[in-house]
Formats: sequence, C-alpha cells, structure tokens
Amino acid sequence: MAEQILVLWMEDLLTDVRFGWRMLRRSPGFALAATLTLALGIGANTAMFSVADGLLLRPPPFDRPERLYWIYDVNSTLRLTVDDAVPPSPGNFVDWRRQSRAFDRMIAWRNWFFSVAGASGRDAAAEQVRGVTVSPGFFDMLGARAAIGRTFRSDEEEPGRDQVVVLTDGFWQRHFGGDPAIVGRFVLVDGRPLTVIGVLPQDFFFLWRDSAIFVPMTVDADFRNQRATHSISVLGRLAPGTTRREAQSELERLGGDLGRAYPATNDGWSAALVPVFPLNKNLQPALLMLLGAVGCVLLIACINVGNLLLARAGAREREMTVRTALGASRGRLIRQMVAESGLLAVVGAAIGVLLAAAALRVLWPFMPEVKIAGALGVTIDARVLGVTLAATLATVMLLGTLPALHTGRTGRLRVSGHSHRRSTAGTALLTIEVALSLMLLIAATLLVRSLWNLQRVDPGFRPDRLTAMQVWLPEATYPDAAGVSRFHQELLRRVRQVHEVSAAAVVNTRPFLGWSLGARVQTPGHASPSADDPIVDFRVITPSYLATLRAQLMRGRSFADGDGPDALPVALINTTMARRFWPSEDPIGKAIRLRFLGSTASAPWWPEHTADMYTVVGVIGDIKESRLSDQVRSVVYLSDSQNPSRYAHLLVRTEGTSLNVLQTVQRQLQAVDPNIGTYDVQSMQNVLDQAVASPRLNSILLWVFAVAALMLCAVGIYGVTSYVVARRTREFAIRLAIGAAPSTIFRTATRDGATVALIGIAIGVGGALLLARTLASLVFGVAATDPVTLLVSAAVVFAVAMLACWRPAWRATRVDPMTVLRAE
Repeated sequence: MAEQILVLWMEDLLTDVRFGWRMLRRSPGFALAATLTLALGIGANTAMFSVADGLLLRPPPFDRPERLYWIYDVNSTLRLTVDDAVPPSPGNFVDWRRQSRAFDRMIAWRNWFFSVAGASGRDAAAEQVRGVTVSPGFFDMLGARAAIGRTFRSDEEEPGRDQVVVLTDGFWQRHFGGDPAIVGRFVLVDGRPLTVIGVLPQDFFFLWRDSAIFVPMTVDADFRNQRATHSISVLGRLAPGTTRREAQSELERLGGDLGRAYPATNDGWSAALVPVFPLNKNLQPALLMLLGAVGCVLLIACINVGNLLLARAGAREREMTVRTALGASRGRLIRQMVAESGLLAVVGAAIGVLLAAAALRVLWPFMPEVKIAGALGVTIDARVLGVTLAATLATVMLLGTLPALHTGRTGRLRVSGHSHRRSTAGTALLTIEVALSLMLLIAATLLVRSLWNLQRVDPGFRPDRLTAMQVWLPEATYPDAAGVSRFHQELLRRVRQVHEVSAAAVVNTRPFLGWSLGARVQTPGHASPSADDPIVDFRVITPSYLATLRAQLMRGRSFADGDGPDALPVALINTTMARRFWPSEDPIGKAIRLRFLGSTASAPWWPEHTADMYTVVGVIGDIKESRLSDQVRSVVYLSDSQNPSRYAHLLVRTEGTSLNVLQTVQRQLQAVDPNIGTYDVQSMQNVLDQAVASPRLNSILLWVFAVAALMLCAVGIYGVTSYVVARRTREFAIRLAIGAAPSTIFRTATRDGATVALIGIAIGVGGALLLARTLASLVFGVAATDPVTLLVSAAVVFAVAMLACWRPAWRATRVDPMTVLRAE
C-alpha cells in the first residue's frame, strides 16, 4: 500500500514538474529574469564564501588542528603582550619541551634561506631558496608523511646526525627534474653536503608556498644556552584531556621557575598561547566586509525574485481561484506551486554554480599572496553551496506558494478586480533593496577613494627601473663581519661595471619587505638605558643606497667610503626621527645609543658587529618601509662597512630593459661566489603594485557587488512601477480623457518609485553610518562617514530609481483612452 502511494505521489510530482515547465515556457521573460537573478546571487555567494572558507574557516590539513597553539614570550615589565608575537628563546624551548606535561608534542621551527646546488656543485647551478629548520617531531605532530623516503627521526637534531634534508615536491620537480632516485643522494646546502632522505607530498606546505627544503634544527650546547635571544617559533599540541587554561597555567609556572633559575635573562618573562586556527587573521576584516556585501547581493536577488513571484501571484490569482472552484484542494495547489518554484530555483542554481566556478578561476590569479597551510584549490565548496542553495530554495518556494496559500484561505471565486497585497509587500521588499544597494555603493565608493589615495602616496623613492634581489650569505662561509663587508664591496664593484646599470646598493631589508628590525634608542638627556627607552627601526645600507633609490638627503651628509670599521661609528636618521627626538634642534652631530632587540646569534639579518654609540651625520627623507597606509616610523640607518649583515638585498637601477641586465648581474654574483644564488628577484614597481593588491581587489569586488545590486534594484523598481501602471491603466485613461496633462500622469506614475527610493535611501544612510566603525579600518585618507560620499551615492541611487521609473511612467502618458475604455 505504501509503495503504491509513493508511486502515485511520484507520478503526480512528475506531472506537476512537466506542467510547471510548460508554464515557465509560456512566460519566458519572467523565467529568464528570475533564473538569471538567482544565478547571480548564488554564483557570487558561492565563489566568495568558498574563498573565505579556504582562507579563514577551513581548518589546516594537520592532525587535530584545534589542539595546535603558537607559543609566544610575554613580559609585563616590558609591556610585551601576546599581540607583539615575541618569539621564544632556544634555551627556554628546550626546558619547556622537557618539563611540560600539558603538551604531548612541542616543536620549534625557524624560517631560513639557503643556497642549494647539486652534489658536486656543477650539475646544477646554485639557487637561493626559502627553507625551514624544524625540530624532528615537526612532521609527526602535523600528521604529514613523505611521498618518497621518510621524514626526520628524533635523534637527527643532535650534532653530527643532522646532515639530512627533506625536499618539497615543487623544488624536487624544478631543481632535480622529479628524479625518483633522489633519496640517498647528496646536495650542497650552503656548501655543506646533506643527504636527501625524503620528498614531501605535492599538496603539503607550511605557511609559505615557496618553501623548498626542510632541515633539522640542531640542538647543541650553544642552542641550549641561548636565553636572551628570542629567535625561534614554537608550536605545541595539547595533550588529550588538557585544556588551554591548564596549559597556560603550566607555562606560567615554568616561566617563574626559569626566572628564578636564570634571573639575568628570564626575570619577568613568561609565555602565552595563541590558537593556530583560524589562519590569516589579518585578512578577516576585509573578508568579512566582502562576505557581508555578497550576502546583501544574495538578499537583493531573493527580494527581486520575490517581487517577480508576487507579481506572478497577482496575475495567476484568477487561475488559482478557478481551479479551486473546479475542485482542486489547497494541498494540490500548493504542491503545484512548489514544483514550479523548485524548478525555477534548480535552473537558477545550476547556472549559479557555473558562474561561481568561472568567478573562482577569474579571481584566483588576482588573490594576494597569503600565508596558509594546505593548498587552497580553485573549487566549489560543497558546504557553502549547500547553505546558499538551501536559503535560496526556501525563499523562492515560500514566495512561490503564496498564490495557492491565499486562494486556499479565501476560498472565493474572484474573477475580476486586483489585489493590493502584492503592491504593499512588493513596496516593502523594494525599500529594503534600495537601502542595501545604497549601503554597498557607499562602501564601494569609500574603498575606491581609499585606493586612489594609496596610489598617490609618495613612497619616498623612485621605483621605476629599480630591481631588488635577496642575497643570503651562509655563516659557515662568511663567519665574520670583515668577510661579509668584502663580499658586498666586491659584488657592488662588479655590478656597477655592467652596461646599463646606473646605480647599485645593498640594504639588509628592502622597502616593503614587511620586516621590522628594532632597537631601543637613548639620546643625551636620559639618565641610563631602561626598558622604557623608545624603540626605533634600523636598516644597514651601503653609501650608494640613497642614490640608487633616488631618495632625498635633507640635511648633513650620507655615508662615505671612509666610514669604515675603524672610523667613528656614524648613523643617518629619517625626518620622522629628527622631528621626534630633536623637534627644535639640529640633529647633526648628536649622539645616540642603540640596544638591538636581537643579536648575531638570532639570525643573519642582525648586524655582525655593532657599536655602543653612534653619531648622527645626516637626515634623509622619509621612506615607506612596510605599507603605504602606515605612519612612517623613526628609522636609524647604519653603515654596511661598519655593521654588515649577512642577510641583504641587492638593489640595481638600470637605464633600459632590465631582463638581460639582471642576468648579467646574477652572473657577476656567481663570479664572486659560485655557491651563492639569488632569491625574490622582482622590480620595486611590482613590489608597490603588490602593496595595493589587496585594497585593489577589495575595491573591485565591492564595486562589482554594488553595480550588481544597483542593476537588480533598478529591475525591481522597474517591475514595481510597471505593475502599478498596469493596475492603474483604466484610471490613467479616464484622467487623460477628461483633460489631465501627461506631465501630471507622469508624476503620479513615478511617485511610488520616488517614495520607495527616498525611504530606502534614508534607511541606507542610517545603515552606512552604523557600519562606519567597521569600514574605518579598511579605508585610508577618507572618513568612513564622509558626507560627500554619502550625498553622491544617495544621488546616484535616486537617479537610478528615477531612470527605472521613467519608461513605465512614459508608457502611462501614452495610453489611448478610447482603446482602454472600449476594452472595458
């Protein structure tokens, strides 16, 4: 019996679907408008939510990622909190790992760079690559397995047993041609022969997509004794049954024990936990803003389809009433409407999925580089698609069944007259649509103005025909400051001899690298160095740095060849630092004392040799070092001859096309040291373009959403006005017949649209003001409540609304009274 009922129900459903298809074919304009509107809303939301899910919401593909935590050093005396992300010291990590019971695993890692060549140094040219030094338990904690060979054993952090390396799939393919016999072979890493023990899977990477190799972090006596240098990153996984609060309490207890055991280096220091997931927290404000915007587009699309369905309900009210009078039950009518609405939603969803796939492929190349774990593929996210489709289906099917619900409720045969229900509901929905469109337009306009302001910011140097490349000198080959300085001098001498090279210089961290190297500064007038001394940034440069960047020397002199290691230690400062420390004095000749927040034991980007006191010999113009929107920080520039850094960037300014010149420059580098390669070779113009890549993408996407919303809004207003004109055609005909002026009819026909637009604009302005605080963190050089933006956006929305009303109102003035009255 149940099977027969199911068969009959399926037959009726197929009949309803076939009938619904015929009804949609009889109204192609309605079907096309509804399906394309749904497709736009579903496609945009699915694409945007899939990107957000991959960047923010999807857990990294690690073992138990919800139990993974970064561990940072904190110090209340120095006012260093977890937000400062101070890395732990190696010695403290060793003690934490040995004594902790709250973590079942704790590993250390450090971002590093290496020069890698073939086994003999001749079968493959040296290439400088990004690598990671890790504790041997790193891969086991993340749940990663080698695709070929193996990963590290626990004893391979010991000195003498650490001569091994694991390759990433991309580097293995690029540098070694995907040779499956690579395991067991030797490669030269910074001149040291290391044995390849494994190759990682293709889809594995950790934070940086371009990481090429992983090597063990050697734990020797020097590593264990480093407590003053905060130079490694630590990642821990909570033991089963342990809470975050318990782990935090244990770290605080261990910090107190270490403070008593090593008061000179550990007094006042503790540690704090930060969850690994979610990733890319810096992208969260912009992504949430875009998600809200694309959600508005979906809501507007549903409102528009709702208006279309309500208009169709009014047109089919007689049909529903007649069918009821002929014996159709309320349930039968509802099932018919559900079938038609569901068919409409399915067709729109299918087109929307195709649009989402196309949008992802278009957007992916323009996505800014982000640090994520695991590959973010250009795929449709099934979970997000399911939620979007469910919300859309519910909206469409609910609104689509209104005619049947209304007819079942009245039970009266109405074959004449018109319903005012659609007019009231449609007007309310349209008012919301106008308000949302205005809010999107205001936000998009603010972002575009912000982008315009960013692109007009003077970075403090000329980026045209200027190229930067990273040069990392291994400590084993260049152990002292004199060797590093000689290398830089010889490299610059050779590069300047290259034809079409007009200038060249070396700096430890180039502009817009995103690194902040700091030192506490003391000037005469302070009693003694203290923890409260202000922190300034510092750079190490060669004398030709200003000429190569074409930056301005505001006062004094630049570095000279005579500012060598045996000369008086000198420094340059930027204009911001001069105003901050000597607002009414000449800073030239002033003495400053620097206490660097790191040491040569930390990493090679710190100077190999530093002095206690420096004399200011010049003031240079402010140079943007990080982001165009950031306030310029106080910067001290030190001489590379006096304070050389093994980590450096070579800056080359050329006169013509730079490609062949750069190849020659790299050959000159190989001539100085054949085991040294280059990394991150790119023009500074490209660097500046990348600095505005994320704001540019945000503004473009929001403008696309705003334009789509305005178009949908215009369609909705056009539909409402057309409906009102059609409903009042007889009235307009009579008024024209008795002498009413066409202009009066035009004003009457547009009054409803204008009223809806004005009410929606008022609501939209209020909503934009409420969201101003959220937008304030995303704009630059313009207030989130800028009155000009509000007024212009409101005027545009009102103009679009009036334009959408124009044609239906014009048709109302062209009504032939005799034709209408004769039809009546």
